[in-house]
Formats: sequence, structure tokens, C-alpha cells
Amino acid sequence: MRDIVDELKTLADLNRLRILSLIWEGGDLCGCEVERILDMKQSNTSRQLQRLRAAGFLHSYKQAQWSHYRIAAAHIGEESLLRQIIILARASTEVYDADLDRLRDYRDRGFSCQTIHTWVPFDPSNISTQSRSTHEH
Repeated sequence: MRDIVDELKTLADLNRLRILSLIWEGGDLCGCEVERILDMKQSNTSRQLQRLRAAGFLHSYKQAQWSHYRIAAAHIGEESLLRQIIILARASTEVYDADLDRLRDYRDRGFSCQTIHTWVPFDPSNISTQSRSTHEH
């Protein structure tokens, strides 16, 4: 019983759920990708990734200077508690949709750990602002 309580406590945080949702969708991601795609501070990202790893939700490994993360094998599967919680979380707020849109933009434009510092995330609000100002003239 204690295990499930500890797992639920770990999952009771918006940023940790956003990280798990992103990695669930994106597969293998390095810490800098998570940080940039979710627009989180490096220290907070690192702390949350370590907490998720310590709780057994994430597996990590080093590749060159980058730490990569993926969902731990014990939590993969159609019936996993983690999958069910991610589905519920995604249905509860649009922040997850925006995160996944940024992930798709990042991947579709061919960025990686090595080039992430040059990535400027797509911002749909810029398009609507630009189109409004164009129509006003």
C-alpha cells in the first residue's frame, strides 16, 4: 500500500506530470530538451527529473554530456497506472496540448540536443497578433 501512496504523492505535481506526459509522447528525451520544450528553469527541471527517476517512473542514461530520460519499463503498457494518470491529466487542462505541440514543432523542424539552443518554439499567439495587425492596416 505504501508504494501506491508514494507514487501518487510523486505524481501530485503539475510540472512532474508535464514531464511524464512529454516523455511518454516523445520517448527518449535529454534533460535540456525537457527544460526547453516545457520552458522550465534548469534547476527545477533537474530536480523534478531526479525525483521521477528516484520514484521509479523514469530510467536515465548518459550519452556524451547529456542525460537522457525515458519511461521506466515497469510503467509502460496500456493498463499502467502512469498511462491512466497521464490520460486523465491531459484531459483536465490544455497545458499538455501546448507542450505536445512544442514537442512536435521541435521534432518536425529537426532539432536535437546539440542544436536545441537555436530552436525558437512556435507560438500560435504570434500568428494571430501578426494577422490582426496586418488586417488593421
